[in-house]
Amino acid sequence: MTLKKTTHTSLQFCLKIIIVFSFFHFHLSAQNISIRDIPSQEKLPVNAIHRIFQDSEGYMWYGTFNGLCRYDGYSIKTLRSDFYNPNLLKDNYITYINEDHDNKIWFGTFKGAYTLDKETYQLKAISLGDDSDRWIFSINVTSDGTIWVNVAGTLFRLNSNGDILKQYDLNIKGEPRSVFFVYEDINDEILISLTGCGMYKLDKSSDSFEPYFTDSEFTDIERIIWDETHQCYWLGTWGKGIVRFNPEAKYPEEQYIAQPLPVDFKGEPVAQLFHMVRDDVLEYLWVTTTKNIFAFQITENGTLEQVDTSPFLGTSNRMLYEIFKDRFGKMWVSSFDEKSFIIDIHNDFIKKYPLTGLKERINANPAIVSLYEDEGIFWLSQDRYGLCLYDAKNGILKHFSEFNAVQNLSLWDATLIKGSHRSNQIWTTLYNTEVIGLKRNNMEMELQQHLYFDTLAQDPGFISALYEDNKDHLWIGTTTSVFFYNIKEDEIQLVVEGIGDVRDIIQTGDGRIWILLNNKGICAIDADLETTLFEFEKDFVCADATSDGQLWIGTGKGEVLLFNPATQKLDDYSKRCGLNGDIINSIIVDQLNHVWITTNQSVKEYNPRNGAFRRYSTNNPDFLLTRLLPGSTYFDGTENIYFGGISGIISIPPTQRLEGIPESIETHISDIKIMGTSIWDHPEIQKISDSILYLNPADRNLEIEFSSLDFHNLDQVRYAYQLEGVDDNWVYTEEGKNAAFYNQLAKGDYIFRVKATDKNGLWSKKITSLHILRLPAWYESWWAFVLYFILIASLLGYIIYINHKRIELRSSEKWADSAEMVKMHHYIENSKNAATPEFEEYDKMLIEKATNIVVENLGDSKFNVEALASDMNMSRSTLSRKIKLITGDTSFQFIKKIKMHHACQMLKNKTVKVSDVMISLGYNDYKNFTESFKSIYGISPSEYQKTQCENE
Repeated sequence: MTLKKTTHTSLQFCLKIIIVFSFFHFHLSAQNISIRDIPSQEKLPVNAIHRIFQDSEGYMWYGTFNGLCRYDGYSIKTLRSDFYNPNLLKDNYITYINEDHDNKIWFGTFKGAYTLDKETYQLKAISLGDDSDRWIFSINVTSDGTIWVNVAGTLFRLNSNGDILKQYDLNIKGEPRSVFFVYEDINDEILISLTGCGMYKLDKSSDSFEPYFTDSEFTDIERIIWDETHQCYWLGTWGKGIVRFNPEAKYPEEQYIAQPLPVDFKGEPVAQLFHMVRDDVLEYLWVTTTKNIFAFQITENGTLEQVDTSPFLGTSNRMLYEIFKDRFGKMWVSSFDEKSFIIDIHNDFIKKYPLTGLKERINANPAIVSLYEDEGIFWLSQDRYGLCLYDAKNGILKHFSEFNAVQNLSLWDATLIKGSHRSNQIWTTLYNTEVIGLKRNNMEMELQQHLYFDTLAQDPGFISALYEDNKDHLWIGTTTSVFFYNIKEDEIQLVVEGIGDVRDIIQTGDGRIWILLNNKGICAIDADLETTLFEFEKDFVCADATSDGQLWIGTGKGEVLLFNPATQKLDDYSKRCGLNGDIINSIIVDQLNHVWITTNQSVKEYNPRNGAFRRYSTNNPDFLLTRLLPGSTYFDGTENIYFGGISGIISIPPTQRLEGIPESIETHISDIKIMGTSIWDHPEIQKISDSILYLNPADRNLEIEFSSLDFHNLDQVRYAYQLEGVDDNWVYTEEGKNAAFYNQLAKGDYIFRVKATDKNGLWSKKITSLHILRLPAWYESWWAFVLYFILIASLLGYIIYINHKRIELRSSEKWADSAEMVKMHHYIENSKNAATPEFEEYDKMLIEKATNIVVENLGDSKFNVEALASDMNMSRSTLSRKIKLITGDTSFQFIKKIKMHHACQMLKNKTVKVSDVMISLGYNDYKNFTESFKSIYGISPSEYQKTQCENE
């Protein structure tokens, strides 16, 4: 009998859960809820986050089993004891994280509590007396700046300096109790929740904690949330699920009202809750439990109903712990067995069309190569499948082969689809040589026109562009020519033959048609079909026009160019748009004159008036598309821009977001690296004091990292920085870059400034500054310069003295023995050497001196005959004459022989390189050196070196 009753009750319970899930499935699925992994988890010391916290600046802090980690959106910094810093922490298991009113981070471990000063990166161990090395169970901060630190059996009340103001004994009923939380209620009363004992309140008169509506059934209260709407508290408990608590209830039985327990995918209730938050959008209560995360909606009568989260969270069990709501309202969930993740509830205006019907039909991922939207019905071309009609609302798909009127046409490769001004009609191509006009009648295709133009030109080429202008004319561009079709008259004619490869056709407000030609330029065609060619050697791909008649053009090299017909010039906007060189697939100008630029991997909306842009990336799973395909774009003129590609179609409406006032975004200096070493990694090195960064004389290389701490729009944020005295203008970083590097920074005072864009690409007016003082070395100090002055003055005096003595010596030499002077003068002037022992001695002295001078200048490439004569105190002609008389060689040959002799000596070393010998002898030209050597020895230097090696 008991079994039957239990079975019946269980069936009723399961049926109730199914009904609840069925009701809320549609409600929740209608919301834009996405799940994504917490970024940069691979950089963590262990891929299991225990604690999550966001400080007042916006940094995310993770507590792991192997250290405290800080995330700035780009990198992970880890604080722990390891072989680099063996005594930094007594234990690396982080049990709790909080922040005081002085912006210091407080964190607990299994062996004590610590504070981290975020400005100076200094770490401090908190002294708790005999409890200093115990497990820190919780750390809480109240509005008066008090820090409450708990170990089992004791609650410490401290100030921001870490001084103990008081300690409270928490040994109740003979057991040491721990504090789940310290909470300030709406009446500014201090409440605490004790393990196994329920809640207590601080009696301010006696400064002691007294029981507060304790109930023997609700003793382990992990979390507390105030509900202003229903004037009650929601308690997350261990063992009782979520409980509604009202201390103002008239009757004791109404103070604690247990709510339905979370039920897992097997229909089993889960009573053990870890953490709980309430989101800002749906106002659901989200709880982590021993099995998974669950969500509850608060009904109008103030009770809870479970919400079906399986569409985005799945149904399998997972080991979760903390759930934390950041300042943007996103919920960060820590996990042990899988990657930790973020729950994002957002009002995403991107509409997605996954084309489920098409995917089921082709049994493959959709690949949309061209599209056109017509009153909720899509004309689309699926790669290798052909032209289709797709009713997005009802999910109905029809292939062209299903219609008698067109099933015989080869529309398997309809790569061009262009809309017509005529209702429900489009233009597409057949074999890339014929144009087909099709009409839609509900979900039926009908053939309207079939255009041939192969007889109009000697080489008509293949169709590459279609455009219907505002006067019911269809322009057809091919790989060689341009054709014109008058729709009303049903006449087609050749406009210009052999013009080149047409890439795109557009029209400006003045009625002119513009033809983009690959590597030839831009051709303008007026109403009389007169053409004007503006020549540019650019691989144009696509274009669109603004309301004032200017042309935005994309190229195959990833450029975005602006062509002004008035000036007939191209202006390069590639870097201003933040492009990286990827080929431009398409360009669309919306009604706000914003430029939409697509590549294979992204869509960018760019506002030329203020430089703001917003990027949508295929790397984001919420984007649906994994690759955008060329030509698969369409703008309906006012409401939506459609993009097709791999995985389906999306639409994005043009908005005023890039026109607005920028948000006041603060950029934070997230790290400083001096000579490649991070201050964060070495907090014992004091570098920052009084908001000034001090650099020692040897600290010449400086790298500064920064972040706006917008973790959810990293692909949208850009930075600009400037170092006063070094950078003349703002330096704009590339996409994804967040650092500035300065090499060989000279001594002096510097001001570093940095700013960022908001999530819409608008530059914030809030600029962050850092004062940098690079201290002078001893040789750069003022007293060193005084010493330099004294030394230089002394040296100049000495030089003047020596020069004066030299002049006196020369004067005395002039009055030397006149007979000796006459002999030397006779020797120098004699055009024929006299065969006397005296002249032979002079010859020997002259050649020896000249040889020594050449040897002293072997490596001087500028040393020549003029230099030799100068050093010999002789004129060039006299020196050349005497060397010729003595040696039979010219002065040039004399110098060359000496150099080549030294070359031989060096080449005897088989390990020496010929190029090194050449340089050491003052030669810069290898050919000249080789020819000089060969003219003396008859073989090249390398051959000479080889013979020397063989002789050995």
